[in-house]
Amino acid sequence: MVLEPDSIERCLEILAGEVRADPTLTEEFEASIETFFRGAAPAAGADVAETLLAARRHLEWFLLEHHSPSLRGSVAERLADRYETRVAEIGANEEDANLEALEQAFDSLRRSQTGIFEVEEIRRGEGAWLRDLTGFGSFALGDPKLSERIAAHDLLVGRLYPTGSGLNVASPSVAIVRGAGIAKAIASDLERMRDEGAAKVIRVSQGELEAMFFGAGTGPSVVETTRANEGAAPIQSEDPMGDALALLLDAGLDEEQASSALAQLSREPRDPERLVHGGSDAFGRVLEELAFQTDVDLERARGALLGAWDLISLDAAPAKTTESPPPEAGDDDDARERAVDAFAEGRARGEDPGQLVATLRRDLGLGDEDDEPDRPAPDFPGVVGAMIDEMRWELGATRPDFDTAELDPLRHLAVFAKPIGVFEELRGKDLFQFATFWLQEKNALASDEEAVGLVHALRLFCEWSLDAQEVDLGSEFLDALDGLEASLPRLRHANAALDPDAVLEGESETGELYEVVALDEGTPASFEDSSDRVRTSAGDTLTVVFDSALRPHLEPGDHVRGRVELDGTAVVYCCYPPEATALTPG
Repeated sequence: MVLEPDSIERCLEILAGEVRADPTLTEEFEASIETFFRGAAPAAGADVAETLLAARRHLEWFLLEHHSPSLRGSVAERLADRYETRVAEIGANEEDANLEALEQAFDSLRRSQTGIFEVEEIRRGEGAWLRDLTGFGSFALGDPKLSERIAAHDLLVGRLYPTGSGLNVASPSVAIVRGAGIAKAIASDLERMRDEGAAKVIRVSQGELEAMFFGAGTGPSVVETTRANEGAAPIQSEDPMGDALALLLDAGLDEEQASSALAQLSREPRDPERLVHGGSDAFGRVLEELAFQTDVDLERARGALLGAWDLISLDAAPAKTTESPPPEAGDDDDARERAVDAFAEGRARGEDPGQLVATLRRDLGLGDEDDEPDRPAPDFPGVVGAMIDEMRWELGATRPDFDTAELDPLRHLAVFAKPIGVFEELRGKDLFQFATFWLQEKNALASDEEAVGLVHALRLFCEWSLDAQEVDLGSEFLDALDGLEASLPRLRHANAALDPDAVLEGESETGELYEVVALDEGTPASFEDSSDRVRTSAGDTLTVVFDSALRPHLEPGDHVRGRVELDGTAVVYCCYPPEATALTPG
């Protein structure tokens, strides 16, 4: 099911209502306005529409990124139970309520993400293909209306919500940033941060985006400028160091922390041409210290640090000469645009990707790909999820009858493989770990149909990885998929039959891994009558007694994690299919 934007909006309304119904949260919400807007709340004056969009961005940030002192965590996560109760009430009172959509909308909120997304390819009336400048991932935008407003190389700044089938929808408050210089400037900033530090993926919070692109919270939804902060008046102060210190103290730092932060920031004046800060620069180093060595609210600290850095950097910043405007686009630029347009049109027609890339490189004068010196592959977590999205896009474009919903179960693989930073490092053993252990430990499969669908999707993924990416995930795992088609649904029922108290105990107690050797056909009256047998990792065979509710779902060859009590009772924390043998000792 592809989620409609209206369901996301209703989900936000329900959560906002829960905040308003809680006096403590209401007070927190109102107090957070100053933090989010860096001390200047949006003015409800000239442009009411823009003020409403600013309020929407603040609500998203408060629900999804703000750490609530009263709830001791993310507001949305902590309100999950209240949201579920409210949805049940809606189902009882509204005959036409789509409860499944509201449940999916809440999951979409939790999986949404902010970023700076460059428009790479547009399908008018359908959507677009976006590239995340901060995290390297690619995202399919399923938004027909927005596709009519954007142009190639525009930046979408704000939050994307996944809607299912690999598609995403942009928040109504997203900014469209247009200008020949800004994308290049931001990309340069981010590349410099990656060169300076170890992190390849740079996370930009919604609060940071607000400061960078929306100013005091009343910025336009479409910005046509070469710099996001062009024309902004510099901060003036008669006592910059004193005012900077006051900012940090107000944000919750004590005098020692604030003085140390100012000392570090003053040694490295802020570059006003740089839009993004973090990583190994002074700002990033101070934030890292605060994160690991203090309990300071980092969201408040971020804004205060940026303001303090501006204050103490004014006198230290070298004078800049006025640069001449960039030259008018010439024949080279026209040729480049034609080459890129031809590449995009070829992709839309479903032409061979390899040939299209070769033609694009030739038209851009880059030569053959084999002529380039060998370079290490870029390392960024989340690459497997990005490749799954690419697979969805490619198969949808090249196979007219292909239903991209068949790939929906691969969202579990994207979550499991998120730490992998280079696609070529994904191996068959990782897929064994995912299918035989991780899915069961996370209780990820919601139905037998999803379990069977995942096996089918994994088979498609392995075939596509080999054909399109030359990544061989191994015939051994492909062979195992035949067995998993039957064992995954069965083990889903086995884990559902476990004693909840034992499952909870297993979260903190590792237990031992046993292979099921034999099972009693009936229900043994005692340990002495039992034919249930398990084999330990050392090769010893033990007589045990499995719970009567669990026994019908187990088969010899399965694996269980748990413990055996003195009377032979098997206390099972989790069950795994026989294909897990590929990862067990011996």
